[in-house]
Amino acid sequence: MSQAMFRSLYVPLDGSPFAEQALPLAAEIARRSGALLQLALVHHPVPALATALEVPEIEAQLDQESRAREQVYLNGIVERVRATANVPVTAALLEGPVADSLQTHIDQSGADLVIMTTHGRGPVSRFWLGSVADQLMRRLHLPILLLRSGPGCHTPSVLKKILVTLDGSAFAEQALDGALMLGRPFEAVYTLLMAIEVPLPIADPSGLMVIPVDPDAEKKVAAAARGYLDKQVARLRGLGVQATALSVEGQPAVEAIIAQADQTGCDLVVIASHGAGGMERLVVGSIADKVIRGSTHPTLVVRPPKGAH
Repeated sequence: MSQAMFRSLYVPLDGSPFAEQALPLAAEIARRSGALLQLALVHHPVPALATALEVPEIEAQLDQESRAREQVYLNGIVERVRATANVPVTAALLEGPVADSLQTHIDQSGADLVIMTTHGRGPVSRFWLGSVADQLMRRLHLPILLLRSGPGCHTPSVLKKILVTLDGSAFAEQALDGALMLGRPFEAVYTLLMAIEVPLPIADPSGLMVIPVDPDAEKKVAAAARGYLDKQVARLRGLGVQATALSVEGQPAVEAIIAQADQTGCDLVVIASHGAGGMERLVVGSIADKVIRGSTHPTLVVRPPKGAH
């Protein structure tokens, strides 16, 4: 289990105050971790209306002026962060499609954590599907800290209480390393959560009867879950970390995670995700997706290393 800290943070910007809301927490993480803070903005091409006259010199001039404004904006953000947080900051103006450009630059930058705001529209809507945050979450093989913004959303200035979701798998345990790396500089307290969904009755192939769930099997599953959580808590305490276990029975995982995030008043929810795209996302990425969209709390999505299965 890792005891390292994040050393290079990456914050994508788009020139809007909405995206800049990720900066205070990112700067505080950088300050406490002694990390480099990297900012990036993808150049906005000149609007099609401005180039409709098809006069190359006018188009080139407009594009040059746009780049100059973007660079001034980035320089201003850098100076502001340096003045308020006293952390090392760099900034880059990128070219090309937004998600592609960011992915390439992040891969080359040496960053080990991406921090950004995302538009969430509640547990049902897929409004943000296809957004830059969504695309990066599926492409990158490093943790992404997603901040929600809007009425009722929780945007902490420090990370003191962290809720880590587990399901008993080695894959989900990767979330623990990310949680420790992020929470250690804040001396955070951890709650390890497992949602134990009740097995459903099985229909007999003949269709004439339903085979009920064995009550003893339910008790054994619950006992095994509690034993597993206790073991993980003991591991964390052995590292000098404050941690407790929490198991929830009879409630769908997504509902349990969101409800416990609210009840515990956590500053961060941590969850592992395969980050699959296409049809596969409906299975392996569904819990992370729904938690991100349904929760008002920041979410750290921990991805498997590149090439891992």
